[in-house]
Amino acid sequence: MRKRAGTRPELLQQTAAGIPFKRASRRIELTGQSLDTEQLGFQVGCLTPIDVLGPYGRILARALTLHQYLQQGIGLYRSIVTGQTVWLSANGNRVRVNLMAPWTLSPGDCQARLNFLAITIANIRRFTGPLWSPSELCFGFNPREPLPMDVFGDSLLVYRPGRTYFEFPRTLLHLRARNSKMRPPPGPADLPEPLPSDLAGLVELQIASLLSGRAPPVDLIAESLGTSRRSLQRGLAQQGISYTDLLTKVRLRRAAEWLERSEKPDRRSDMPTA
Repeated sequence: MRKRAGTRPELLQQTAAGIPFKRASRRIELTGQSLDTEQLGFQVGCLTPIDVLGPYGRILARALTLHQYLQQGIGLYRSIVTGQTVWLSANGNRVRVNLMAPWTLSPGDCQARLNFLAITIANIRRFTGPLWSPSELCFGFNPREPLPMDVFGDSLLVYRPGRTYFEFPRTLLHLRARNSKMRPPPGPADLPEPLPSDLAGLVELQIASLLSGRAPPVDLIAESLGTSRRSLQRGLAQQGISYTDLLTKVRLRRAAEWLERSEKPDRRSDMPTA
């Protein structure tokens, strides 16, 4: 299944490494096919509480209001995903949570979107209560299997190619989390940096994720970014930098960090005595 999805094992062994979103979607699609379902993403989303989302879940769990939760969630999404975009917009007296990608949706993409919707709606109910449902829910695809309406409730369901969003009244934004312990809200230092938007930044990030002793081959980095070796090198050259330059930069930063963490030796004992 991994080979059919086109993902190398080296990438899956490093939790900090990125893989092309479309290949991740392909893997979801193949897993769903093996289980004879097109709702794997939805089913996983329904069974994913906020406390199993790792450091991202811990940050979101500290949001005091629904508005803060949505803002921080979008910021976190941008720190782990490029290409696909999440943003808020206004539609009259409603707020719209949008999800869009600049490519034609595959079955795996559809499952990923169902996963996003299931997790997001479940966590909004931490503020609104368990009976809340979106006013309107739009799929950018037409689900082939009936969706369990106990999750989407009485939402108005619409289908518009390429567009996925849901809406709720603007007045809900001020709602505070229910049954939550009083914890300080996350500050700017708690939130991860967004993913780089330029090729050199993405390559440097991948090198740092995969560097362990031996240098990661340029072919592996190129594949992890969904491009070819030649295209990657050409793109870096246009930015005035090479793969070797970025590898050296990462190694030097690692060395500096190691020296900073290490205890400085007391060289006074090496000094000659009279």
